[in-house]
Amino acid sequence: MRLALTVNDQSPIRASLRSNGYLSAHLNLRKEPETEEITGRVSLHAIDMSEEPNSIGSNWEAGALSVGDKVEIHVLPDGDSDPPTNIRRSSESPKNLCSGTEQARMLLSASSACAKELMGIIDRARESEPPEEFQKICQAVGGVLCELDRQLISPTLQRHPELFVEAKEMKLVK
Repeated sequence: MRLALTVNDQSPIRASLRSNGYLSAHLNLRKEPETEEITGRVSLHAIDMSEEPNSIGSNWEAGALSVGDKVEIHVLPDGDSDPPTNIRRSSESPKNLCSGTEQARMLLSASSACAKELMGIIDRARESEPPEEFQKICQAVGGVLCELDRQLISPTLQRHPELFVEAKEMKLVK
């Protein structure tokens, strides 16, 4: 996959991704509250998902935009790209958890037990609560499960990808 981004007929910026993942263009405009001026930015982004559960994010910044600018995006055949403006590796995130594998394994086990208990709440509510209350409980439990993944499971697996198969067996990831 490869994209070219041109602003005001200047030299194009080329971004490519040759593995599993996403390649996208982002154009954002903002109306400044004080001046009523419209400003914007445009960039290309790639997310390489080939090292799951980790990912590598690359950005190609094209810079600022203002009213009247012309932005063109072309879908190109596979090929080389320009060097990205920046690269972010999830495996290097300061939010990743557990320096030791055994502690990481215990955290995943506790997360699995917590998820099972929360799903038990849903099962019991399905039998005893009216439909509208059951929906509220499902949404609340779903929110907690999402946070469990965001705050504990994903940061642990990013640091310890060797535990990904075990996490799959515990049904913590797909």
